[in-house]
Amino acid sequence: ILLTGIDASQITVLVATPKEMTSDDKRPVFFECRKNQLFHISLDEMKKACDAKTAELQERVQGNETEFLKQAAQTSIEVAGSRLDYTYALMGKFVLLPNPEAEGYKLESYLNETPEMWFGSRLEQLDPSTEFVCFLVRPDSYRVFQRARALAWFKNINVACELQDEKNPIMIGPGGERMYMQ
Repeated sequence: ILLTGIDASQITVLVATPKEMTSDDKRPVFFECRKNQLFHISLDEMKKACDAKTAELQERVQGNETEFLKQAAQTSIEVAGSRLDYTYALMGKFVLLPNPEAEGYKLESYLNETPEMWFGSRLEQLDPSTEFVCFLVRPDSYRVFQRARALAWFKNINVACELQDEKNPIMIGPGGERMYMQ
């Protein structure tokens, strides 16, 4: 009987496997990979959009809390290619549903991406000592994820990824922590 196995010295890894980030005091910066395009999920943009919508609704209902809650329950906000559920946002939870008509950034080549371009400029704004990139990858977008991840690695930025179902919502807590369906 001939037994064969794989010796560890025979294994070569051409591309590192994405690692799961743990709480190492770094703040996540989220990018959704959908339709083979990139969408930046900015907590600051979501908070600003919610504050503006709250001010608009408060002015419209003129202090009537019951009417405010009725209108809030029927409200969603378009933010960076996703629909933000306003009711959850009032509780400090961001629930994003993909907008199928939205157009994101088509990262054709990580080698040609400059700091003046859309994704390159966002990476330039990151502080690798305090932030890492978390890619939320839909089934149709592995290629753009690979390109974006390679560029982040070239910039010495830690990367994490989470595979997402095609249409499931993305849930993010108030401090940027990921929340999962129960």
